[in-house]
Amino acid sequence: MIIFYRLAFPFLALLLFPYYLKRMIKRGGYGVQFFHRGGFWPSLPPKSDKIKRIWIQAVSVGELSSIQKLIDKLSSDDRFEVVLSSTTSTGLAYAREKFSQQTIATGPFPLDWWPCTLLGWSKICPDLIITIDSELWPEHFEQARQRGVPVLVLNARLSDRTFSRLSQSALARSFLLPKGLEILATSERQRGRWLELGVNPGLVHVSGNLKVDSANLLTISGKRRAELREEFGFRENSIVLCAISSWPGEEELLIQTILQLGNNGVDARLLIIPRHAERRRQISKVMQESGLPFHLRSEQVNAPKDTVLYLADTTGELAELIQAADLGWMGKTLAPNHGGQNPIEPISIGLPLVCGPNYQNFSETCADLLLHDALIETGDHEAAKSTLIELAQNSATRNRLGYNAKQWMVKQGSPTLHSMGHIMRLLEIPKG
Repeated sequence: MIIFYRLAFPFLALLLFPYYLKRMIKRGGYGVQFFHRGGFWPSLPPKSDKIKRIWIQAVSVGELSSIQKLIDKLSSDDRFEVVLSSTTSTGLAYAREKFSQQTIATGPFPLDWWPCTLLGWSKICPDLIITIDSELWPEHFEQARQRGVPVLVLNARLSDRTFSRLSQSALARSFLLPKGLEILATSERQRGRWLELGVNPGLVHVSGNLKVDSANLLTISGKRRAELREEFGFRENSIVLCAISSWPGEEELLIQTILQLGNNGVDARLLIIPRHAERRRQISKVMQESGLPFHLRSEQVNAPKDTVLYLADTTGELAELIQAADLGWMGKTLAPNHGGQNPIEPISIGLPLVCGPNYQNFSETCADLLLHDALIETGDHEAAKSTLIELAQNSATRNRLGYNAKQWMVKQGSPTLHSMGHIMRLLEIPKG
């Protein structure tokens, strides 16, 4: 099967090239370390028999932020060294900024085609490879199999679409789910999905969501919260609604919410943190049409006093910026958007959170949060606006949601410690 994949890859790549070229031009930054994508990584320090080299691949910022505590633990243990790769330009910039001191190398993930992968492996020479979430790379896994290197998928989850496609294609399963693949799933439901696809039950375990640990890493002081509000041009006592990883159509809804709150006599402000910062032009147009004072963080951090709409069109700041808010909207959860964004980061700081019905990518987490009264789900756009307006004017409800959110986080334990145990077992390293 791998021979077929190697032959088919160039044709598939050529077919998809215009789509990915458009994305690369739109996002920019893909020229940095470009030749790493062909496998031309620099020569790394010689390997030591006493140190295990771990190659971690995480596609973008969200996946990288989820493994911060894991990398902290690995890098502080002299029995390990970490090589970190990513796929997107934003992910690579984040990796260089956050992890360059904790890894022996960072760079773009080589194309999953035999010549590129083979060259990359000859440079990196890992003792264990780890992918994050649902990254499944046939050639990458084949190189591991040929060398007897264990493969571990951390924070493993399958979206409804991916699960459906794999369920319907035995050929895809044979490529993407090789024998010996070890899975640490985010939940029992996710474990069940991997088992349904035919993965050996003895190789599929539940570790919980790594975001639980990474979300706890940053809690700002009251002084910093006040400083952020001042940066945004917001008043100290304003009610701040935050659009968390928002998608098209959601900014309009939230601006309408702010306008209605203003009509109700409430001093409400909107902090917009879009999922894709490159949408700044589109969002700027929407803000301008509203007639409300607005500001872009990419132009200058400090906004004029009494700014109402603040667009944080930057990358990697969400965890800090949301802590200046009083309530939040979880992006990509209202039609026509689908799938949802990860709620754990805002939940970890006790931010009262509202979402639409489309959170399929995080259904287990959201269902549990709803069960514990730590999240509010709404229906259509009008219902969402009404809910946000009511919540903005009800501090008791916000306090209850915030308290329940923090209690839910306490119950989750530490998925990172669980993952570390499996890593040490695969590398045959005794605990202690």
